[in-house]
Amino acid sequence: MSKQPVRILAFGDSLTAGWGVVPPSSVPACLEAALREKGIAVTFINAGVPGDTTAGAIKRFEAALACDPDMVILELGANDNLQAIPTDRTAANLDAMLRVLSQRNIPTLLAGICLLRDLGAEYNVRFQALFGKLASRYGAVFYPDYLAGVAGNPEYLQRDGLHPNHRGTQEIARRLLPVVTDMLGKFGESGADKLQP
Repeated sequence: MSKQPVRILAFGDSLTAGWGVVPPSSVPACLEAALREKGIAVTFINAGVPGDTTAGAIKRFEAALACDPDMVILELGANDNLQAIPTDRTAANLDAMLRVLSQRNIPTLLAGICLLRDLGAEYNVRFQALFGKLASRYGAVFYPDYLAGVAGNPEYLQRDGLHPNHRGTQEIARRLLPVVTDMLGKFGESGADKLQP
């Protein structure tokens, strides 16, 4: 009898949703395909909403968790930066979501985001620091930059210079793969019986 796949909720904005690329090319879809190629039974639930800020995301967070995920990848903040939302609001919204995940003992990967808009030295420092602080506070796995290797590289970006193209989403997934694989390994060691078919 085959075992149930691990359900991974990818909760974020357009970078998670796969804005501008076909659905099989979104980062969650690329990750699912790569993990299944490694023989790891996973199902990704893509809860990315283009344009979402942390304030918008928190309003739909409980509804997204209704899928009863075994693990969550939390990727938000780019639109907060682009809209010059104060860093204390961004931090408070992410804190509230991470608190819920921690209370429910759901393993979480928190993705940081590189600055997409320069809003001055003070803002920039606070924004870049908030993700690591929150991950440490709640024991989440911290992935410092969701767009590592992609931001600023025209080969991996659509014409807007912000959203990854097909090659870009594959590159993000490639870089995330060992981190997610490691999380799944620890998840399996903790007593889950879902990892191998």
